[in-house]
Amino acid sequence: MSAISRRDLFRSMLGRRVEPQAPPAAAAVIDAPPLALILDRFCLAWQGSFCSVCSERCPVDGAITVDQGKPRVNPDLCTGCKICHDVCPAPKNAVFLVARKPRQGMISRPAETPPFP
Repeated sequence: MSAISRRDLFRSMLGRRVEPQAPPAAAAVIDAPPLALILDRFCLAWQGSFCSVCSERCPVDGAITVDQGKPRVNPDLCTGCKICHDVCPAPKNAVFLVARKPRQGMISRPAETPPFP
């Protein structure tokens, strides 16, 4: 049984012709997977405690690396699987997932060198 609206039902009863509607156009923007970010003010490792749970549980090698005891996310390798967010033991979860929305001037922009040495 196909779904019919009340309006179409009455139009068919009254003999009015129902114009078929065109299907909506496909979305041109492909949804990119989210990106994990680690907020240092909530992260136990960044506060001085030992914690490497997010990097140990990450299924992608190199997506989260621990440098000098502090975890860092590699945005090129992060798949947005949300596992690091789910396993974070911090009282306030330190791992946030944000959308990868390209903004003007942020894509393919070369790294700038600081003005001072």
